Amino acid sequence: GWLIKRADPALAKPLPGTRLLRRLAMPAAAAVDVVRPEDPGADTSEWLLRLQRMPEIAYAEPIGSVKLLAAPASNDPELPKLQHLDQIGALTAWSKVHDQLDLTIALIDTGVDLDHPDLKNNLVAGTNLVSPGKPPEDDNGHGTAVAGVLAGEGNNKEGIAGILWRAKLMPIKALDADGFGDEERLGKAIVYAVDHGARIIVLSVGLYRYSPYLRDIVQYAESKGALLVAASGNDGLALGSKAEVKYPAAYATVLAVAGVDADGKPEPRSNAGPEIDIAAPWHVYTTALGGGYKHEEGTSMAAPQAAAAAALVWAVHPGYKPYQVRALLRQTAKDIGKQGVDDASGHGLLQIDRAVTGVLRADGYEPNDTRQTAHKFPLGKRIAAELAGGQDKDWYTIDAPYDGVISLQIQGLLSGGETTPILQMTHVVGGVVQGTKVTKLGNQTVEWNVKKGRNEFELHYFDSTAKQRLPYLLTSSFEIAPDSYEVNDKQYQAFTLKPRSQQVKGNFHQTGDRDWYAIHFETGGTLKLSLSTDSARIDPALAFGRQGATLQEIDENSEGETESSEPINVTPGIYYIRVHNGMSAQAGPSAASYTLHIELISKYTDPNEPNNKAYEATGVAKGSDYWGVMGAGDADWYQLRLGSESVLSVQVTGIPSGIRMKAEVFDKRQKPLFTLQSAKNETGMVKEQRVQAGLYYVKVTASGSFDRQYYGFRMDAEQVVAGFRDITGHWAADTIIALSKEGIVEGSGNYRFYPNRSITRAEAVSMLVRALNPSASAGPGFTDVTSKHWAYASITKASGTGWVGGYPGGAFGPGKPITREEMAVILLRALQLNSARPYAASFKDVKLTRWSAPAIQTMKQKELLGGYPDGSFRPEQTASRAEFAALLLRAMNM
Repeated sequence: GWLIKRADPALAKPLPGTRLLRRLAMPAAAAVDVVRPEDPGADTSEWLLRLQRMPEIAYAEPIGSVKLLAAPASNDPELPKLQHLDQIGALTAWSKVHDQLDLTIALIDTGVDLDHPDLKNNLVAGTNLVSPGKPPEDDNGHGTAVAGVLAGEGNNKEGIAGILWRAKLMPIKALDADGFGDEERLGKAIVYAVDHGARIIVLSVGLYRYSPYLRDIVQYAESKGALLVAASGNDGLALGSKAEVKYPAAYATVLAVAGVDADGKPEPRSNAGPEIDIAAPWHVYTTALGGGYKHEEGTSMAAPQAAAAAALVWAVHPGYKPYQVRALLRQTAKDIGKQGVDDASGHGLLQIDRAVTGVLRADGYEPNDTRQTAHKFPLGKRIAAELAGGQDKDWYTIDAPYDGVISLQIQGLLSGGETTPILQMTHVVGGVVQGTKVTKLGNQTVEWNVKKGRNEFELHYFDSTAKQRLPYLLTSSFEIAPDSYEVNDKQYQAFTLKPRSQQVKGNFHQTGDRDWYAIHFETGGTLKLSLSTDSARIDPALAFGRQGATLQEIDENSEGETESSEPINVTPGIYYIRVHNGMSAQAGPSAASYTLHIELISKYTDPNEPNNKAYEATGVAKGSDYWGVMGAGDADWYQLRLGSESVLSVQVTGIPSGIRMKAEVFDKRQKPLFTLQSAKNETGMVKEQRVQAGLYYVKVTASGSFDRQYYGFRMDAEQVVAGFRDITGHWAADTIIALSKEGIVEGSGNYRFYPNRSITRAEAVSMLVRALNPSASAGPGFTDVTSKHWAYASITKASGTGWVGGYPGGAFGPGKPITREEMAVILLRALQLNSARPYAASFKDVKLTRWSAPAIQTMKQKELLGGYPDGSFRPEQTASRAEFAALLLRAMNM
């Protein structure tokens, strides 16, 4: 039909030679009719021209067809099989851009089928590093599959369409027919690609070993403006929690790509880790050797999808730097895993349509101005952000996998002529500031000692009034702290282990780290060793042997897999065990741990026998460990001689399950002093008691015999002086002894004076009252000191003398520590010394106007107290029990 609009709806009379089909409802007073010629055989052109010339007709035109404004559809027949394109928004993105001929993309793999009809027109000259001089022809199929995902020619009526319809793809063959290569060749391939103009380099390859060589190559590529995109690995199910993001994907500036399943959820077979940037479909349909097509899967197929997305972003934004391309892909990804950045999918599922139409935010981590809004900073990555001025604060959280050192490289992105601002970074854990550092360079790395777990960092201008906006790059890295057995890198440094079944947890914190252990067996037995790890970045390697003999090596399995020995028959003597990361002779440090399992299956003999009678008692050294077993009806006797009054401690450990043990302590006349008795299922027991100088015996017995586990035995003693065990050698020992003789200080239930502990108000008042014995009557009471309080009498008497007062509200604060200036004031009042406002400061930190200045000046003049070598008094520092005792003794001797 045709559409006819009348100039005046009131003149809507029938038109000659025209049949009205319907009248359209139109806004206002317009009238539009759908008509056709009354004569089906009429010349429609002449008929329509006649209508257009009639004055009462505003217009007459044929009804045209309307087409849905969808993305341009590729005419490739296999397109319906490419379901992954829907998941990542590629079909929609094609409505804006689908070609990239302004830059070269290098594909480092097994080569490419150079004659494949869906690839050959998108290929440029490459190279073959496996067989130099030959073309980079694919003899495996992997590289061809990756190439099809990336740049299978689109809209050519052939097979499939890659994300890039037309591209300049440089094939570099670095892997052989079996898919293997080495890091040297991989590094050469990256350098070749960069030096021959590639802006994007696709690496669907990887290894678990950290390589400083490859790290340097990756940094070289970044410095030349090239973006590396790599697969994370496919061992998620095979290795479970041990799987890590493989290198080179795990390097800070490489775009690491994980996999998702057909439902858009993280693929469990994909390697996870904090280094993941984004995820893309795991399963694809792509090109195959010989001109064919096939289904393929793995993160190897996910990586080229991200690389193609980066190419399209560069087509829209040719001036972007690699870090900006990475940032835009992260910012436009679809969150699919745990909320926010997660180890399985990074920032989320790749969304190419969003990436090519989105606007790059200068700081995609805002709002993060407070500790509560801190943004997760994945460890081992480089991010781009911005400080908007002196009032802006950027907070980040980093999860440290172990104790160690987090390094943060801050690189300011300054425009020409701008000066480098001074920045301040603060490290916070659990709301407590751990440290603050200032950076004065445009590119500076700061290091932080951290504990395992959540660490928070705040970055802001040192000058809060600054107006300058500062884009910056922030790169994080981590070094694990040495384990508790270091230094044990050489055989002569071997850490000595006790001859028993046990587990030893360690790590390889430095390049080429080797950990040595030694065990001295007193008896023969059967030993079994195994070495496991929590990460595929460690290939456990184990060696063992008797002193003087050649070590037996065990390294049969691969990354992350446990190595185990056959049962080893050992005889009395020293055996050495060595463990290392078998990735290579100089394997780099790894943020992972290993566990050395030592199983000793033997009949233990008691090295202290015979000691079944008191006269056979084993003489022990104070504070040393001894080991034994118990036979049927056995009793083990030990003896220790003490040269002075002491607190004697007896300890038994390693009590086997189901066994109860008893330790009876006797003096030299065999008079019982005290007994230790273990409870049911108790593995240890300890008891101490004050004793005089002399010889002491301990008889150890058990409810049953055992010879497959040692029990431990230790006797220790601390000398008691004036009733105290903790003043020997202390600077105030003579003072405390003198006060003890006068009954002014007393020991506690555990015979300790605690000389370095802050003295409380109740303790100070009690010592004063005992020393000076005032005759005043009791003063007013306090709300927090009842008659049942241990210092009640002293506090009320001191209050009556006017020595001390309370706080507003009627409290005394008996447990509150007193400061050095409070100590001076209390002593001044107790001694009834006159004081006046000093004319000159006694100490550099005691101003003349300070409330305590008169008391401090008077006490100094009386030579009752002094300051510190630097001329300070430190009035607000709490006074120790030793300091108060010394001051009190001086006052008593005035």
